[in-house]
Amino acid sequence: GWRPFIVAGYSYYDLSDTDFTYSEVNQEYTEQVSLGMGLSKMIDTHWEFRSDIRALHKVSDSQDGVDDLALNFALNYYFNPPKPVAVVEPAPEPIAPPPPPPVEEPEVRTITVRLNVEFEFDKAVVRAIYGDELEAIANAMKAHEDIDLVLEGHTDSVGADEYNQSLSERRVIAVEAKLAEMYGLDPERVSTVGYGEARPIADNNTKEGRARNRRVIGELSYSEVFGD
Repeated sequence: GWRPFIVAGYSYYDLSDTDFTYSEVNQEYTEQVSLGMGLSKMIDTHWEFRSDIRALHKVSDSQDGVDDLALNFALNYYFNPPKPVAVVEPAPEPIAPPPPPPVEEPEVRTITVRLNVEFEFDKAVVRAIYGDELEAIANAMKAHEDIDLVLEGHTDSVGADEYNQSLSERRVIAVEAKLAEMYGLDPERVSTVGYGEARPIADNNTKEGRARNRRVIGELSYSEVFGD
């Protein structure tokens, strides 16, 4: 596009070696100053068109204060035109890295293993159907050597108190022996106690209730960490 510009200049003419008389005044030199403005435009990469208007002011002794007005046109050719200035795009703002994913805290869970072995009437024999429960208790104790087990023996209300007390103790000893014989559990880690008929969990007046009361129970708990 068009580009405006300002021009200013100073001229000194030495007339001492010529027969020229400036403005019919016999003098050997003349001086002038100029000031103006103009427009220029590159036609292509080599050619430039320029035009300006200038005010000329004489400052020689004989013509001080004489003014002229000049209108100039020019066509310039550049043998080595300036290379276009590359527009440098500002560097993009650095993208902040995404925040790190939240650290998942490990979850601590309490695992509880329960044993409930029911017995036939007036018996202290551990039936084979309780093999899975006994194995689960034994494996948990082997995996957690700091855990001990307490076995509680119970009976229904049929029979004398003294007899039922003895029967409950024989039942817990039978379960303890089964853990040691079949699963290699150290008997020192098992405590036994018999309560006879003193702690029923069901109605002794029914057949089903009495069957539930003829039992040996045990429970142990331990903690495990998940997600670590």
